[in-house]
Amino acid sequence: MPLQITCVNSKMMSYTGYLATRYLFGKHRIPFIAFISRTTMIGMALGVTTLVLALGVMRGFESVVTTKIIGFDTHIRIEKLFDSGFDLDADLVAEIAAIPGVEQIFRINQAEIMLKANGITEGALLEAMPDEALHQLYSVSSNILSGGSAATGLIVGAALAEQLQVSVNDPLLIYDLGSLTEQRGFPAIARTSVGAIYESGMVDYDKSYLYCSLQTMDDLFPDSSSADNFGIFLSDLSLTDAVMADIDEALPYSHLSISWRDRHQTLFNWMKTQQLPIFVIFSLIMLVAVVNISSTLILIILEKRSEIGTLRALGTSRRRIRRIFALEGLMMGLVGTLSGIFLSMLLAWLQSAFGLIRLPSDVYFMDKVTILISPTDVLIISSGIILLAILSSLIPAMQASRLSPAQALRDE
Repeated sequence: MPLQITCVNSKMMSYTGYLATRYLFGKHRIPFIAFISRTTMIGMALGVTTLVLALGVMRGFESVVTTKIIGFDTHIRIEKLFDSGFDLDADLVAEIAAIPGVEQIFRINQAEIMLKANGITEGALLEAMPDEALHQLYSVSSNILSGGSAATGLIVGAALAEQLQVSVNDPLLIYDLGSLTEQRGFPAIARTSVGAIYESGMVDYDKSYLYCSLQTMDDLFPDSSSADNFGIFLSDLSLTDAVMADIDEALPYSHLSISWRDRHQTLFNWMKTQQLPIFVIFSLIMLVAVVNISSTLILIILEKRSEIGTLRALGTSRRRIRRIFALEGLMMGLVGTLSGIFLSMLLAWLQSAFGLIRLPSDVYFMDKVTILISPTDVLIISSGIILLAILSSLIPAMQASRLSPAQALRDE
């Protein structure tokens, strides 16, 4: 007996699916209805494509900018808040180095400088750190255009080198602006040369940051007081908050740990602010496409009034009538969603492979649009749209189930 009930239910589900498919994809007495139903699914597909690509572009931009910014900076910095006389001794540095997740800790020296070459003067920030740490700044070390290392001079950004009209091995005159605060009356001046030129693609950073080794900095400004700052590289960026908590427990009150995210908080807040309105705007466009499902089903119901009346006269329940048209809405949602996901994946692959859309790198930090489609985003969008498609089909389905068999056949 249970087997017989199962077979009957299976046949009824097959019967419901057959009618829903026939009503949606079969021939219509009014050809315009077929055009409307296909247009509705195409509109949903385009809406899904637009929404997925919009989120993909936002995430791609954030990912590229984050990667490049991390490549310019250490993961965590320990900075001295004021001249308290408390410095990090070797024992405290060793204690921080032993914290799980800390891969490397090293001294960093910074100087605000003015550079002069060929009668041109430009300001920049000079950062000095050990050679092995410089190699881990991949936005710099992986984008060396010409030259060797920081051992022979300064690593200068391509945009800054272009402004100063210098190339590798050309001489530079450097003024240490920080030395003006030491009441000498004039800045410390040194001569050096361009050791290497890098081009990261982030023009603002290439103009503002240049690098050298700690030995080079000590040779240039031996009398300048060095800042008691340290940089830290982690084995895993996801450990940033946990490691910072451990570091703060060990640090004296005169020092503070700052993550790469905190140092560039303004930029990341701006990117987060842009995401919500873009998502809302494209979601409203998608909502219009979903609402079209209701109008399409209403047209189909008007055309199929006699068939619905016949089904009701033959004993088909109102519940099954509702299920037929709700299934039609589900089918339209599935077809539109799956087609939109496929199209968005295809366009994302084409952009990744061929770079169809180019961007000015001095404005957007990248030379082409990067699309990063998250499986989580696709799942949330797909689930939400299919759910909305089902909900939008409920009102037409309920109206169809309320048709009187006698009245429907009489009208026919």
